[in-house]
Amino acid sequence: MKPIATVEEAQRVIQSYRGSPGDFRLPIAEELLDPVGINMAMITDDILDRGWEPDGYVQENGFRIYKYKEMEA
Repeated sequence: MKPIATVEEAQRVIQSYRGSPGDFRLPIAEELLDPVGINMAMITDDILDRGWEPDGYVQENGFRIYKYKEMEA
């Protein structure tokens, strides 16, 4: 799994995905995890626009794999 290194790349991957949110995995390079969290906030906005919400992550060597699920009402 190749980590995503830019916000724009993450947004393209999120917007083009056509499967179940439970099957979606978003590998984010640690370099993208800025101290203030602005990059992940922009990425999460796209996730929320899809009607998904975060469902944890798995830490790998140099990146995190984020998981998502359908937003609960």
